[in-house]
Formats: sequence, structure tokens, C-alpha cells
Amino acid sequence: MTGWIADLVGLIDSHPHWALLVVVLAAFGESLAVVGLVVPGALIMFAAGALVATGTLPFWTTAAGAAVGAVAGDGLSYWLGRRYRDQVVTLWPLRRHPDVLERARAFFQRHGGKSVALGRFVGPIRAVIPLVAGMLGMRPAAFYTANVLSAAAWAVAYLLPGVAFGASLALAGAVAGRLALLLGVTAVAAWLLLLGLRTGYGFALRHGDEWIARGRRTARVHPTLKWLLGDLLEPGGMPGRALVAWLLVLVASTWLFLGILEDVVTLDPLVRADQAVHHLLQGLRGPAADRMMILLSACGDAAVIVPVVIFAGAWMALRRAWRDLGYWLAAVVFGVAAVVLLKVGLRVPRPVEMYAGASAYSFPSGHATMSMIVYGLGALLAGAELPARRRLAGYGTALLLIAGIALSRLYLGVHWLSDVLAGLALGSAWVALLAMAHRRHAPQSLGRAFAPALAAVTLGAVAAHAAAQLPADLARYAPQPRVATMTESAWWSGAWRHLPARRIDLEGESEEPLNIQWAGRLSAIRARLQRLDWTHPVPLDVANTLRWLMPDPDIRQLPVPPRSHDGRYEALRLVRTTDDGTTFVLRLWPADLELMPAGEPLWVGTVAPLRLRDLLLLRIPVSADARATRADAGAGLLPSSCALRRRSAGSDGGTAPSTPTRLCQTGGTGSSERAPAESGAE
Repeated sequence: MTGWIADLVGLIDSHPHWALLVVVLAAFGESLAVVGLVVPGALIMFAAGALVATGTLPFWTTAAGAAVGAVAGDGLSYWLGRRYRDQVVTLWPLRRHPDVLERARAFFQRHGGKSVALGRFVGPIRAVIPLVAGMLGMRPAAFYTANVLSAAAWAVAYLLPGVAFGASLALAGAVAGRLALLLGVTAVAAWLLLLGLRTGYGFALRHGDEWIARGRRTARVHPTLKWLLGDLLEPGGMPGRALVAWLLVLVASTWLFLGILEDVVTLDPLVRADQAVHHLLQGLRGPAADRMMILLSACGDAAVIVPVVIFAGAWMALRRAWRDLGYWLAAVVFGVAAVVLLKVGLRVPRPVEMYAGASAYSFPSGHATMSMIVYGLGALLAGAELPARRRLAGYGTALLLIAGIALSRLYLGVHWLSDVLAGLALGSAWVALLAMAHRRHAPQSLGRAFAPALAAVTLGAVAAHAAAQLPADLARYAPQPRVATMTESAWWSGAWRHLPARRIDLEGESEEPLNIQWAGRLSAIRARLQRLDWTHPVPLDVANTLRWLMPDPDIRQLPVPPRSHDGRYEALRLVRTTDDGTTFVLRLWPADLELMPAGEPLWVGTVAPLRLRDLLLLRIPVSADARATRADAGAGLLPSSCALRRRSAGSDGGTAPSTPTRLCQTGGTGSSERAPAESGAE
């Protein structure tokens, strides 16, 4: 068997274009009922991981192929179980090993639907669990959800040991113990987290009725609380457990909305994080994703929301569900009024100018607020008379639609992160309050046909709106370049001070100083720096990141992780080691500015020494912080014609007396650098 595996590895190494097919077939065979008992898929996956480490195979493509094969194998086994039921026990070799089938049946009956995910990692019964799931009538939706998610985790988990081994025997020996310890710590932490969530949920369920009773007694003693909560807490209303859950949603949503509102009004770091997330998502845009996000955004347009509101209101009126109609209209009127008043009152500008009137302002997102109110409350009302499973499916569909609409507004660049989060929180708080009030009364029947009818009207409105508006929306939401211009002389003479002084991370916090500004084409800058012995760092791939587990690594042999500024990773990252053994890293980000008349793009960046940061068992190279960065960082590392400038004390928002910045300019051909005569330090 070992020789056969060695021959197979050699074949893959010699013919990498067949490698993906081999991996897919191996994963398929190991996952297939009966066949999986004899196919050594784990060994093949280990060998594939070793080839990933040598660069023969790409990691994510290999993992995706393995996952596809595993999903297909389990899917076929599940179909066989559903099709032939108890007849499968007559198949070879199951008829000779009935104990395997019985263990799988007992495992499934003990763990239920999650056994499909758990069983993928459990020895001999792994290839039989999907068969048993089909035999015992597990629902297809639940099976394929567990099948796909567990297959993705299985593919990665089975490749990583081979990657660790193939990185080199010396490296594997150096990191094996720390890797095992890290995986163990991660597993224990995940188990403790799940245990804590399960314990907390169970505690709330056990004590929910007791908490409601205490609140009821307190409300009777205090007149103010009785006025606010008395009716809500009296017997005959919402069950205690459900009431506790909705109260938690109400409190959490209100707290989140008020916290975001305070940050927006006081310009806290969240506002800087808005810029970072905006730039990050704009860098991910593409034609196919644009179309999908525009369609999702259309689900929250007034052209869709209004027909849904009118249809639901008319249905309630025809059913004489006047109380439900009152709640429905109150929800919509409050949502519209709150959004308009907040927009006009705060006047937060949008990332791009796109609308007129109150809609010209950004905070909060009307799409996020109204989709949460209309689709959220609509799902609650429509699901009241449905069976539990269909009701949960409806709730999940509504939440996915709301999340998609919220994400689309961020992706299309028409809202800030704070706008969307505030809109979702405001809508959630109002829906929670209405849900608690609605459950105080006897239910009014809307009929089981209300849910599918509401879904059909929503889909029809979306289809009609998209057909009429998609071409115009593609033009409206097209990415808008925001590159400004500045004259070269103005930049040199002092306008450089208006550019950011510090890097802004994704949380909106100010980090290390941006001590370089460089004008020129990126290819020319890279070529000039490479002539000064700057090189690209070690590639950031799976094999090299294992070196972070080495107890005493050489920093020059470690991959340098990227850093973001204003939501974008650096466009250029180079390293250089000086004669004294110090390794420096240079990072450049676009400044969204061009110097005229040449039209050269301007870049901002950092030059800083690297240091090792201990993170659990990892030792990761990172740029030194502001206090550890030498004031002359860049001297002798950058072209001598780069001019040194200093900002005035405190102008960078930090505690340092000044931030030295080097201004460099590279000609379009990269053959020379130029600076004005006064390029000495100020």
C-alpha cells in the first residue's frame, strides 16, 4: 500500500494538471458508502498537502476540489439510503460487517442531524453516516447544509498535516509540538465558548419565568414601572422565555443605536472606521458582484417596499385583522419618520453625492431601517400560523435578505458602516417593541396563505423593479474614482502636510506615523527601490506561515503580514536588512491624489524596523510602533534626493513633538529622482 501511495504522489508531482482530479476522486471515494471503507483518502490528502507545501499544488484550489468530492460522495450515499432504505444492508461489504452499520445507526440516533458533520471525522463510520441519514429520513435541506459545511472543514483539516510535513522535515520538527499545542488550545477555546453559550442559554430558559415574576412584583410596587411594564408583564401575555429574548433584543439594539449615534455626533474612531471599511469594500468591486449587489439593494428600494406594505395592509384589512393592521402601519410610519428626522437633523454627508432632499444625507440608512421593519415584522406576522420548521425557515430567509440589503449599501459605496449598523439597530429595537406589544393580545388569523402570498408579491416587485431600473442603476452605482489633483509645486511647498499623518486601521484607530510620501508610478518606485537592495518579503502562503510557530525564528525568513490603511492593504511591501542586522519594511498606500502637470500618482507610507510580536504560540513580524521607530528611519535606505520635512508639534494628533516625513519623487521612467533645491531638513 505504501509503495502504491508513493507512486501516486510521484504521478501527481510529474503531472500537476491531473492533481485536482486525483484529489476530487480520492475525496469522493472515501466519502462514498461502502467504497469509503477501503479507499485510503486520508493518506492521499496528506500527500496532497505535502505537495502544497512544495508549491506543486495551490492550497485553496486543492481544498476546494477535496470539498467538492466529499460533498458529492456523501450526497450519493445519502441518495442511496433514501432510495433503498433497509435494502442497503444486503450490499457488500456491509452484509459482512453489520456492526459498522449498527454503530453508525446508534451514532445518528444519539446525535441527530449534527452527526453528519461529526461523523465525517469519526473513523470507520465516516463513510456510512450519510447512508444512515438517508435511511432514517433526514431532511435534504438539513443534510446538505451539514454536508457542505463539514466537507469544507474536513478538506482543510486533512490537508494541513501534509502541508506541515512538506514544509520541510526540519521545519516540521521545529513546529510540530507548538502546532499541536496551538490546535489543542484552539479546540479547547472553541469548546469552552460553545459550552458557555449553551449554559447561558439554558440558564435564561430555566429562569425566564422567575425573572418575569420578579419584574411583575416590582412593577406593582413602583407606579412608574407599572405604567411602563405592568401590562406587558401581566399573566396571559407573551411566555416568559420569549419575553426575555425580545427584551434582550430591545435592550441590545437600543444600546447599539445610541452608542453609534454618540460616535457619529462626537466624531469618535467609528467615523474613521467608516472610511476604512468604505475603501476596503470599494477595492473588492467587480462587474458580476455589482449586479448581484444592485439586485439586493433593489429589494430595499421604495419601488419594492411600498407594494409590499400596501399588499400586506390590504390583506389585513380584508381579513379584518384591524389590530395587526394598526401595528403594521405604526411600524412603517415610525420607520419613515425616524429616518427622515435623523437625516435632516444630523445632515451626515454620504460617501458620494447621489440623491436629493432628505435622502442626500446618510445617517441612518433608510434601506437598512425599512428592510428590518418591513421584512422583519412581515416575517413575524406571516409566520404566526405556520408550523415551527416553516416559520424558522421564513425568519431565516428574512434575516438573510435584510443582511444582503445592508451589505449591498456598503458595497455600492452609498452608505457608511455607521449608517447601516444604526439603521439595523433602530429597526430591530422597533420590531422587538412591537412584537412584545403584539403578543399581549389574542392572535388574529391572517391565514396560512399570507406567507407565500407576501413572498410572491415581494419577488414580483423585485423582478419588475429590476427589469425597469437595472440599466440605470448600473450607471448610477458605477464606481466613482475619487482621485483629486494638486500641483507639484504646491505639494513640495507645504501642501503635503494636509495628507494623513498616521495610518488608520480597520477599527478607525490611529496607528504608526506615515513617514513617506512618494510621487511616481508604482513600477518605477519598485524598480528604484530594488536597485537599493529592497526585496519582496517571503511569500505569505500556508507553508511559510507555519514558520511563525518556530520558537526562535530568523525574522528575515518569516512572511510579513500586510497592513491596512483606510480600508486598503498596501500596494507595495518591500523589506531590506541593513549592515547592523536590522530589517526594515517599507509600505506604500495610494493617497488618491495626482500631482500635476505630469499626472504622477502620490503614495503615502511607512518605513519602520520589524520586530517580533508574540501572539500565543506564534511569533509574527510587525512594524515597530511610533515610539520604537527612529526619527531618521529611511536615512540611507531611500534615495538621497528624498527631502526630509517635519510637521509642527502635535499636528499628527499624537504625543510626539513632531513626525518626520520624507518626500520622494520618481520620474515616469524610474531612471532618476528629483527634488527642489531646498530639499534639506526644515
